[in-house]
Amino acid sequence: MLRNKQRQTPSYNQMPISMGGEPLIEMIGNRRITLEGSTGILLYESENIKINTSKMIVSFCGRGLTVRCISCSCVEIEGFITAVEFIT
Repeated sequence: MLRNKQRQTPSYNQMPISMGGEPLIEMIGNRRITLEGSTGILLYESENIKINTSKMIVSFCGRGLTVRCISCSCVEIEGFITAVEFIT
């Protein structure tokens, strides 16, 4: 009986979710951020990184901020993040 209940429970971690072009931000504590949906880096300083997306600009403030990895639409930032701002 327990096996049937486990099979019927949907796995939400595996379902693709469309955000309608909005950026997807994943934070691991206040030390690492992954932003998907980037169209470019507008500002790159150790205390402020601004990323352009199709709908808004996302600004990350903190100390010792660095871009750890960048691809055509994904940016990974490391450092001590103190604030995230959404500029429309």
